[in-house]
Amino acid sequence: MRKRVAAALLWLACAALPAAAQEFPALYSVAGVAADDVLNVRSAPSAGAEIIGSLAPDQTGVEVVLADDSGKWGLVNIGERSGWAALRFLDLEASSDWHRRQDQPLDCFGTEPFWSLSLDETPILSTPDRPGTAFTLQAREPAAGRSGKSGFYAAGQTGSGLSGPEPAGIFGTLTAGQCSDGMSDRTYGIAIDLLHLRGAGKMDLLTGCCSLVP
Repeated sequence: MRKRVAAALLWLACAALPAAAQEFPALYSVAGVAADDVLNVRSAPSAGAEIIGSLAPDQTGVEVVLADDSGKWGLVNIGERSGWAALRFLDLEASSDWHRRQDQPLDCFGTEPFWSLSLDETPILSTPDRPGTAFTLQAREPAAGRSGKSGFYAAGQTGSGLSGPEPAGIFGTLTAGQCSDGMSDRTYGIAIDLLHLRGAGKMDLLTGCCSLVP
């Protein structure tokens, strides 16, 4: 009898534990929507909210930036604004631990000044005075003991300074969390701080947002 009671208590304790929280941002595919229908994107996490866009029934590579408090709705970007789609019609497509994946490409950008970075094995940084500068990724690792954060380093061509050759490259930190470009109503799921060493004793400190590339 005692064994049965203990087993029952153990089962109840395990059942009461919350499921592991899904980390965002993450990529999803539309699922469970009829071929002649669409998945509506709404202005608020409610079935009665205004429809501001839609996703195709076979659409893949949908980046969900975050979930609402109920865990039933996910925030996605449509055009120049963000909206909510029902998560019951979205299947997780890629690993949620993007910060641990060195092969997950990102599109990053910032304003004032305008800049962009394609982050993969051969990162390309574009700034107003130096468009299309290529680098070689040297390292991209998660932060020790810190979920949702990672850093990277990419080397560039060595610059020439007064005392001889000087290193050139980019160092960056990526942090999961809501990020705004300050110009649109879109919400992004990754913030970036980027240090650009240009050689000759010059550097730029840039900030912006990133999105996952399918």
